[in-house]
Amino acid sequence: MNRSALVGILVAGTVGATLTAQAVTTQLGITEGRAKEAVFDSFMAGAVSLAGKAEVFTAAPPQARAAMVAAATTLARAFVESDEFKRRYADHREANGPDPLPLEQTADQVLAKQRAGFEQQVEALRKQFVDDAITPEQKATLEEGFEAMRARFTEMEKGPQRAEMETMLKGQRAEQVAGHAAATKEFNTMFPADPRALVAMRLRQFLDTTNNLDFSARLVEQGKVQKFADPGLEARPSEWKMCFRAGKSATDAAREFARKWLAELSAGAPVAKARGSKG
Repeated sequence: MNRSALVGILVAGTVGATLTAQAVTTQLGITEGRAKEAVFDSFMAGAVSLAGKAEVFTAAPPQARAAMVAAATTLARAFVESDEFKRRYADHREANGPDPLPLEQTADQVLAKQRAGFEQQVEALRKQFVDDAITPEQKATLEEGFEAMRARFTEMEKGPQRAEMETMLKGQRAEQVAGHAAATKEFNTMFPADPRALVAMRLRQFLDTTNNLDFSARLVEQGKVQKFADPGLEARPSEWKMCFRAGKSATDAAREFARKWLAELSAGAPVAKARGSKG
């Protein structure tokens, strides 16, 4: 299951929002800049990026947790909709997108490069003639070999081997183009050109992950940790368990915020299904 960035905001971003609302930055040990980093990393990775002292959140009563979540998600949205986030997202796409499609090679270019490489080897061998004690007969044999190789290059450039090379190069090019198109499509699916499309995707993931969360599920002690008595629940992703531990009030607050934000994003049709491209 895809992990949700909003879960990271729930636990990590909450800390940053609480700092601003309650002016207790020193207690929580997080700066606004670090809170932004946690939010950005969570949205990019689709996974939790923790920051600050989570125990401040877990020690709070349910209503206080819900208030923290409300403040956190509001702060996170303000950052996500800022020009700073858009610039960083554009930089992220630029740095992590597929490599550019290499230039197409022609048979002339390949053959010319091969001939040039051979002539460089010839020159290097001739320089060794001075240092190596070879007889005139040996030198003549080497020169004959050089000429024979040049004749082979000429045959490749004008004979049937050229057509074979052209066919091979066309096949290689088709594979390159198809591979690049597939990589670009996958990248644009993961990171749409419009950052709002990425946000909508993460919000949907969060709502899917936390749908029908059973807060009455029974926990059992196993050593020094608590685990779900139901093996199926224990196998759920860490984000689901994090919301369970956050409690119903906090999770409901996050889900309500996510639904409203997603509804506003979906109201603009181009955002719901972005068609960004890169490369």
